[in-house]
Amino acid sequence: MRCSSCGGIRVNTEIQRDKWGIAHVTAPNQLAAFEAQGWIAAADRIWQMEFDRLRSQGRWGETVGAKAAREDAFFRRLGLADLAKQHWASLAPETKEITEAYARGVNRWLDSHEDELPEEFSYHSASPERWQPWHCLAVYKIRHIFMGTLNRKLWRGFLLAKGNPDLLDAMRGCVEDSSTITTSALPGVEQLTDLSNLIQANAEQLRGLVDIDGGSNSWAISGSRTKSGLPLLAGDPHRGIEFPNVYHQFHMNCPEFNAIGLAFPGVPGFPHFGHNETVAWCITHGMADDTDLFVETEALEAVEWEVEDLVIRGEGSFEVYRGSTPRGPVVLGDPSQGAALSMAWTGMNGQDSTFDALLPMLKASTSEELEAAVEPWVIPVNNLLSADRDGHISFKVRGRVIERPHAHRWIPVSAETSEDWSNLVPVNFADLPGESDPHRGYLVTANNQISDGGPYISLDFAGPARYDRIVQLIEELPNATAADMEIIHSDVVSLLAPSIVSALTTRVTQFAHPLGQWLIDQLAEWDCALSEESVEASIYSVIRRRWAESVGERLGIATPELGGPKWPSPESASRMLYEAAMHLLVDGNWHLVPGLDSEEDLDVALSACIDETLEELEQRLGEDNSQWTWGRLHRMASPHPLASALEQARHLHPPIDACPGDSDTVRCGSVIPETGERSAAASVARYVFDLDDWDRSGWVVPHGVSGVRGEGHDMDQRAAWLNCTLIPMAFTASAVEQVAAEYFEI
Repeated sequence: MRCSSCGGIRVNTEIQRDKWGIAHVTAPNQLAAFEAQGWIAAADRIWQMEFDRLRSQGRWGETVGAKAAREDAFFRRLGLADLAKQHWASLAPETKEITEAYARGVNRWLDSHEDELPEEFSYHSASPERWQPWHCLAVYKIRHIFMGTLNRKLWRGFLLAKGNPDLLDAMRGCVEDSSTITTSALPGVEQLTDLSNLIQANAEQLRGLVDIDGGSNSWAISGSRTKSGLPLLAGDPHRGIEFPNVYHQFHMNCPEFNAIGLAFPGVPGFPHFGHNETVAWCITHGMADDTDLFVETEALEAVEWEVEDLVIRGEGSFEVYRGSTPRGPVVLGDPSQGAALSMAWTGMNGQDSTFDALLPMLKASTSEELEAAVEPWVIPVNNLLSADRDGHISFKVRGRVIERPHAHRWIPVSAETSEDWSNLVPVNFADLPGESDPHRGYLVTANNQISDGGPYISLDFAGPARYDRIVQLIEELPNATAADMEIIHSDVVSLLAPSIVSALTTRVTQFAHPLGQWLIDQLAEWDCALSEESVEASIYSVIRRRWAESVGERLGIATPELGGPKWPSPESASRMLYEAAMHLLVDGNWHLVPGLDSEEDLDVALSACIDETLEELEQRLGEDNSQWTWGRLHRMASPHPLASALEQARHLHPPIDACPGDSDTVRCGSVIPETGERSAAASVARYVFDLDDWDRSGWVVPHGVSGVRGEGHDMDQRAAWLNCTLIPMAFTASAVEQVAAEYFEI
């Protein structure tokens, strides 16, 4: 590697891998550091990078065949690859340089290891292509496009089109009065008739748009509440569990900065979690309403259509209609259907300058400078927490927030009566919510609604359960240490469970199963901890699902399996129904459900849920009710995308393990209801940054730093992750030397 600042003298970049395979890079300048990051990312995750790159271009079907056709068609219609090229061309010169350096590193690794590619490439029809700088933006976009409101607006629009505006309004749940959208503000049912028909006509395509809802926790504790007198910053992102893991542990040191954190394979820097020598940062999902959907009918005549060939391995090529409107690309429908659905997304509309924040973040020296560095941020909207060695802790919303008419906030809207985004101005960065050094001595975000005033962010925040529990635990720690943060990470107590248990059991009198009263007594004595050994946790989760199934059947939007032919996107629909059904019951709006006209009707419905719960648990876990433990029922799979698509690659799936917690506990173990309590999302990383001593910091990911199955570092963090413990995050030169297991130069 030739260093431009060294008069042409050849200066090597040094790499030490610690005993967990995590790379610690010492480079002569920042471009060499980013080149090394690309090299290491390729060494550890080249197949994952290729997977994301192909998906972003709508080309995954070239490898796995028809199973990817629906998803490929969607991303072709979005034109995500073209957008990535356009947005890269508009980045700042220095930002372009770091993506170019990163791409050089990837390609240097490919050049020297073309005969040593991971096993996954043996199933591909072609070798990996050369990495282009714009690929970095493409893989970043593909990882964030489903984090907004696309699926939720589709579902609510479909439900409203069936004629239930009052019911839909009651399903909001956890929405503050200041954000309430009244029924009168919603478009009439007749305006959405075309939406229902459109969804049914494109059911197969929608089945490919599966969004695994997750969340995240983060908390910052000021020195006034820590043993050291300097802040602690901790948290964990919740996303769909997969192999390889979404995050990649990495450390790079050069004269311009010294930073360590969790990177996206294919993306330079540390967009979400990391620290340099003086400031640390982390994020949670801001749950922003970043997507609008428009039903195109009369305006369909003005759509500009073009046809692309979609290549599907083993099937040949197929035509995909790409249509553009002033509102955005058409994502459902074509000229023959008489209606279409167009989409506006903050990651598509206007210049995406997110990457212009990556380098300034690494060079920031204080929380104030870090927040200034992220002003160009566009996607996704995040709750940014930071702490610096001057003792400050800070919170700031970062990302493009756009105020729209009220009707846009909840459901798809008619293209003929709505406003497109061309004249909408994003909220000024200075006006986005923020707070620094609060008197209480801590800051917490857990996807909860973070402001009861303006500007408008979303109507789809998570409930307060995780936030409130983290606050409880912090309040019990007047002299907090890094070790205390691990205990918070492991907590599985649900503060939401008491109200749900009460709503599900207090009206029940008519159950037929002989264990019905035993079930009610068990829940009455439960500590609301969803631990592996808890029987009550299994009962609680199954009866919740049974109630959601009952509501879905009565509404005519789901079969008992949640997601049958009445709704074409089963995973998304079942999770939303799972949440909404509980809101209807707990908030006392159950009478809006057809067939539940009286307390007696509700008694019958809930009693049936209890009987069905007991029958199901007997069938699935045996007649010995002492063995109905949550760990047996709530299992975490980590699907490998290739293994899920190709039978011959199934051996690439990691093992399946018990998963404590649920979506309402600090230790996350979200549920996909229609799969029988399988864990869908969990902590894809955990971290603690100790600003008194960086080397006391720790982190862990579900599997390991490597995405190469059988390599050795692909599964070596799994035991620590399952036990909710952390491995050391070595930062100083002396600490890195102590854990170093391999040294080489590039």
